Amino acid sequence: MDTYDQIDLTRDKVGIFSKFATLETVLREKDRIEIYRPLIADPKKVRKERAAKGKAMRSVKKT
Repeated sequence: MDTYDQIDLTRDKVGIFSKFATLETVLREKDRIEIYRPLIADPKKVRKERAAKGKAMRSVKKT
């Protein structure tokens, strides 16, 4: 974990195959461990901004 400074297991949630788990959960062979980091941007806001930008691009007519 020293390689990834941005991962903080005291703050970030973890899971196994998209289901939340604790750090004490016993792992089984072939379990996929996931670390859920906080979102950088609100997905709804980004989608809305992208849609507005797309409408503006479509309104420009090519000559």
